[in-house]
Amino acid sequence: MKGNKGVRYVLLLAVALAAASVQAQGSDTGDFSASSAPSAKEVRAANRILRKAVLRTLSRTRGLNVDRVVVVAKGGSILLEGYVPESNQIDLATSAAQAVPGVTMVTNRLIVRAEGL
Repeated sequence: MKGNKGVRYVLLLAVALAAASVQAQGSDTGDFSASSAPSAKEVRAANRILRKAVLRTLSRTRGLNVDRVVVVAKGGSILLEGYVPESNQIDLATSAAQAVPGVTMVTNRLIVRAEGL
């Protein structure tokens, strides 16, 4: 499944970042290998995968209209911005996004605005 593949990439990135952090904290020699940290390209790719996973989950959530919702992913943090037609959809979007593997924090800036406005 494509969805599981994306989740694996995100989890692999999280493990790699955690390992690099542990190595950096435990190293007294100051010798850091550039290959231990993910490249900017790998970080962007992981962010894209996580963003798509969150969008997919939001679009499949019953009772949630994501036509005017924008998702931004940075690390494990997710930012939800845009408009929803009913106030109960704000909490629904937050809980759906938090349920996606790899998401560590959700910032919700959704606003209620009736459709057509």
